[in-house]
Amino acid sequence: MTSDTAAAASRLCLACGLCCDGTLFQIVRMQPEDSPDQLAALGLRIRHRGTDYWMEQPCAALERLCCTVYDQRPVRCRKFHCQQLARLAAGEIDEGDALVLIADTRRLADRVRQLLAQSGYREDGAPLQEQFDRLTSTRIDPQLEPELAETRHHLETAMRELKLRLARDFLPPPPVRDEA
Repeated sequence: MTSDTAAAASRLCLACGLCCDGTLFQIVRMQPEDSPDQLAALGLRIRHRGTDYWMEQPCAALERLCCTVYDQRPVRCRKFHCQQLARLAAGEIDEGDALVLIADTRRLADRVRQLLAQSGYREDGAPLQEQFDRLTSTRIDPQLEPELAETRHHLETAMRELKLRLARDFLPPPPVRDEA
């Protein structure tokens, strides 16, 4: 990666934050090289079951789309490169196009959060998918609550669009399997 591309990638990350704010991921699994105790001492919300450790999302170190523990962040955070960064590095997109897509995706995620609130969900710091799942696990009767049913429909539509966008433009593509 050239220094110009690296600088552009840094600007994209600082404009995005979707991988840290609970939109793209619900947890970040710790790797053998990570020290859960040291990460917890930095203020990250580390949980475990047996010897399996993970960091909860949204990341406690994210402040105004900037990582406050960048030099000490977990290995998975260091190694993650979204599709926008990969496409930028490959010369498939330019910084401006990526910034437009990032801004549009952030607006879509904000729309989902707004619709969650309109549906009665109160932000509790949980990842976006978890908030959506909690809210939609409760059935509503469209005959008794037509306004809420309409809001729920808009929420489900926006969440479906967001998940498709994240899968298509941000998450790494699934590994190709050999058909042998």
